[in-house]
Amino acid sequence: MAKQLQLVLVTPETTLLDEPVESLQFPLFDGQIGILPSRAPLVGRLGTGELKIRTSSGTQSFFIDGGFVQVKGPVVSLLTNGAVPTASLDAQKAEQELLAVQARVPHSDAELNAKASDQDRARKKLALARKPR
Repeated sequence: MAKQLQLVLVTPETTLLDEPVESLQFPLFDGQIGILPSRAPLVGRLGTGELKIRTSSGTQSFFIDGGFVQVKGPVVSLLTNGAVPTASLDAQKAEQELLAVQARVPHSDAELNAKASDQDRARKKLALARKPR
């Protein structure tokens, strides 16, 4: 039985992490999931929210913005549109982002859906920025 997982966290710009981890938790589009070693294979669509990583040296946390996950053997690949360490999130900027999204006036169903999605993303980012560390 494997005691560690290999996490590969990739954004369109770069590979942020490629390191061994003990466990991780992250949002799928329809709920949260936790991954431990020896997990059955999985392919899923990521949601927006907090990625929590536990390693032998402590824990790390990132705000992730959608994408896909693949678990194959001991390798967990997270391909996301964006990942930011939660320690670098600024609550004031996140609040301004939320206010800007709320001020938008949609003129079609597509714009209304985009606004709702952007509001959800901004609220989750703000909540993580305000979360005590």
